Amino acid sequence: MVRRKRKRLEAGISSASLGDMAFIMLFFFISTTKFDVKKGLGIILPGPSTAETQRVRIQADNLTRILINSDGKVAINNEIVTLHELEGRVRTIVRENPEMVFTLRADRQSKYVNMYEVFDRMLVAGAERVNLSTN
Repeated sequence: MVRRKRKRLEAGISSASLGDMAFIMLFFFISTTKFDVKKGLGIILPGPSTAETQRVRIQADNLTRILINSDGKVAINNEIVTLHELEGRVRTIVRENPEMVFTLRADRQSKYVNMYEVFDRMLVAGAERVNLSTN
């Protein structure tokens, strides 16, 4: 008597719809992801300089120097002040001379957040003419 071998049924997962499922999941995650937009400082930069506007002389009476050292300490015209005092001093200077130009100079080793805090306080105090530079 000849015995026939029974064909074993193997359990398995059909991969026919695997591509469809991957595409659906990809579409879901792309459509529900929220992309952050970085806003930056929000300042208006001047246009390109021409030969006439390249050199501007500012009188010493209309210039205030604000320095940030590598430790994050702030000085107005070489006098060290706190951030709270800075806002009041800038407000007073702008009230006395609306044409005042502020030069904000940060040390290259200082943290960016220090410069941003000082710049923000200056804008809150009413400083409109600010020059940014580094040592």
